[in-house]
Amino acid sequence: MNYTQLTNEKKAQIDILLEQGLSMRKTAKVLGISHSTISRYKAGIYKKRKVDTSKKYGIFLNYLYTHYDYKTCSIEICVFKFKKGYLNEKCPTVKQIYNWINEGKIKLSKKDLCYKKRRGKKTSMMNHTKWNIDHKTVLPISLRPKYINNRNELGHLEIDSIIGKRNEYDSIISIVDRCSRRVWLIKSQYKNEYYTDKIIYDYLIRNEIKVKSITVDNGLEFQALGLTAKKFGVKLYKCDPYCSFQRGTNERTNALVRRFIPKGNSMKLITQYYLDNICFEINSMPRKIFDYKCAYDIELKYR
Repeated sequence: MNYTQLTNEKKAQIDILLEQGLSMRKTAKVLGISHSTISRYKAGIYKKRKVDTSKKYGIFLNYLYTHYDYKTCSIEICVFKFKKGYLNEKCPTVKQIYNWINEGKIKLSKKDLCYKKRRGKKTSMMNHTKWNIDHKTVLPISLRPKYINNRNELGHLEIDSIIGKRNEYDSIISIVDRCSRRVWLIKSQYKNEYYTDKIIYDYLIRNEIKVKSITVDNGLEFQALGLTAKKFGVKLYKCDPYCSFQRGTNERTNALVRRFIPKGNSMKLITQYYLDNICFEINSMPRKIFDYKCAYDIELKYR
């Protein structure tokens, strides 16, 4: 049979029912436990016995007090070294030592530990998600303001990824300004969303790229890009599934990049230096849409 100890809640329920005049058997039936369990509880069988740790583990405790150092010799290391050097002496488990510290049975306290419990408000990625919802940072593209479609100011970016061979982690992140059509390319080695968010944010800061809004597709690698939008204080607009035409500027620019890196080519050997050269070639290229001016000329015009 499996036996479980009484919880504090169950003990309180027993005390209340017995005070109301119920017998032990009736109380046991109400709570769904054995009446002998209640009998032993009332007889004091469940009282915690205090073990004199100094007698049973005196040699170990002396070793612990002498050798413990929160910087270089943690409790785990002390236990490991003691077991190795004192083969015939009793040694408690690491968990048992932490229990002693929590119960105040030994000289070490919580403030002496390597990792102290943090106090204050907990922070997690859910806080960012709540912030995005409260401040409407991540929005569907249907809510993108119409003036962005006029393309008469810099800083409205479209971001997409260009993949290489199938089942390959390396890829290229393409960033395009909707107004000037200037492109920036970033080498990405992983498809993790937080990694992608970090390299995009670092690249935007390092190159002093103006950001007023961001438009992306529903790729998993861009799931955390709302963090970058939050840091810049702008809106992130997500396209509808299977609607690449909603990022037409991005798709057209990716086609220009494919002139230099054809589909099916591996991205592993491509360096950031090579991508910077491709950006220069595309941004210097005369564009019919601009009356044969290049992206750099248009950027200067709207600055």
